[in-house]
Amino acid sequence: MSHPKFVVVGHPNKGKSSIVSTLTLDDSVAISNRPGTTTKARSFKLIKSGKIFYELIDTPGFQRPRKLLNILKKGEPTASERPKRVEQFLKDYSNLEEFKDECELLRPIMDGGGIIYVVDASKPYSPEFEQEMEILRFCGQPSMAILNYIGDGDYTKEWDSILGQYFRIIKPFNPLKATFKDHIDLLEALIHTAPQWKEELKEAIELLKEYHKEQKELIAQKITDSIKEALSYKITKSSLLFKNREDALKEEFKRDLEEIEERLFDDIKTILNFKNSAFEMPKEPIEYKLFSKESQEIFGLSKEKLLLISTLTSATAGGLIDLAVGGHSFFLGTIIGGAIGFAGANYGYGELSKIRFISNEKVEIGPVKDNNFGFILLNRAISFANKLLNSSHANRDIKQLSAINDELPIQTLKKFASYHNKFRENKAKDEDVEKYKNMILDELR
Repeated sequence: MSHPKFVVVGHPNKGKSSIVSTLTLDDSVAISNRPGTTTKARSFKLIKSGKIFYELIDTPGFQRPRKLLNILKKGEPTASERPKRVEQFLKDYSNLEEFKDECELLRPIMDGGGIIYVVDASKPYSPEFEQEMEILRFCGQPSMAILNYIGDGDYTKEWDSILGQYFRIIKPFNPLKATFKDHIDLLEALIHTAPQWKEELKEAIELLKEYHKEQKELIAQKITDSIKEALSYKITKSSLLFKNREDALKEEFKRDLEEIEERLFDDIKTILNFKNSAFEMPKEPIEYKLFSKESQEIFGLSKEKLLLISTLTSATAGGLIDLAVGGHSFFLGTIIGGAIGFAGANYGYGELSKIRFISNEKVEIGPVKDNNFGFILLNRAISFANKLLNSSHANRDIKQLSAINDELPIQTLKKFASYHNKFRENKAKDEDVEKYKNMILDELR
């Protein structure tokens, strides 16, 4: 039997294209609030490793349902004659501009596609929708109704009583807010809608779950590699080129670290098939750039927690704070010394790196000294990944991120800090890298 195929139909601007985008993990599907964005039936397949999980067909909205229904009802065909009447309509009217949209949406249904009928349940039911549902009943194909919620209203009860007269399954589903679990729940509902594809849809669900797991593993590895690279990163330059140009070297060092993070975010978007959506770290109106006070406050750990972690691990981080950001020391620019058993060592909250001469001809900057920097990188990466892992491909808006690491158990934070120290000093073994990756995997949702 061929792969499952469903035709997504309904009134214009009820979220048909958004549902196709969400279920096929494809953000290339054209979505707009303007009616008539979809003018041709277009097929989108979810394919992984050469296997077609299923196919969804995005269609134009109904334009002349009353006139079409009158044509189909002419002569009062019996139930067995109704699909033939639709076939005849397609033959007689396919070349007429008047029914162009109706022909586009009916043709793939009559070619064997199941029906997914989409309504906006945030608005009240109107009798005009009954004409569309009657037309779909003429097709004789398995069908499901989806309740989308474009506005703030909720007329679910009213829609349920009407749709139940026409469709076997009615399922609430907001494509802009759908999570991976919502995606799976909808596929399971389709099994009951189209039993002829029961085994294929069950296999698709299992393959999709496995694919989701593989995506998270790839993301965890990418985050690990990126943080390892950033924490050990340093620049060596000619001392003649950078004589009296310390600020320029510091800015280059910062830009290089920002580029490491940007490459990571691009990799995460690629893994999750976000090619066209505007997902990035927001920079306005709140500065979320890596080297900003806001980034430290949102994604870093508190001074108290960092001190506690260092005490537990007997790790200290001393030295001068010598990299300024926007005219003030990076983060809070605070030196915390001799606290809770530090034996007189200074703890640099916000220190990046000193520029030092390694010979008469060479100067070096890096790696980053601030213990909080590893947590900022980690927290930003996990927050970004989790946002995309739980975002719909139909939602094209930039997302604001929130921190999570400061809420983790202190023992978990201590383990992260220990691995960060090993990364910084290039002392991490393969098993260390693997354990760190698995810890990140535990935080991906």
